[in-house]
Amino acid sequence: METVDRESELKIDFAPLLRELGFQIVELHVATVKGRTHLELAIYGHEGVSVDDCVTVHKVIMPRAELILDDRDIALQVASPGIDRTFKDNDEFAVFLNRGVRVLMRGADDWIGGVVDSVSERDVTLRNGQERQSIAFADIQKARLDYSQEVKQDHGR
Repeated sequence: METVDRESELKIDFAPLLRELGFQIVELHVATVKGRTHLELAIYGHEGVSVDDCVTVHKVIMPRAELILDDRDIALQVASPGIDRTFKDNDEFAVFLNRGVRVLMRGADDWIGGVVDSVSERDVTLRNGQERQSIAFADIQKARLDYSQEVKQDHGR
């Protein structure tokens, strides 16, 4: 089974389990290193992700991973995405709805900041005070979480 197929299968299987625990999958990677399967899972919860949350998710996910991959020697790492995460793909905008982000447009020198207001298949809309700006995913060079954007929104009210 190819890595991408394994990652997709695991995401589909893990997602409902994590939703029940109050988390979403931000990123999942599968790799084989020296014959051992390594899983790296980044999770997000609206109330944050603690070390205890990571332990709980590990205990829930490990048996499923062993079953799906037919492997009893899996190294599973569960972590939060971090407060200034650089987005790996456009799907992350939906995960971080109502969270502060900064976006660097292709060919631009400055970042655009705001709070993720809505997401479609083609674009993301950022809210900055009363203003909203839609940005096509094709125009985004880089994006990252930026908690300071949420603070600005709270002080602007």
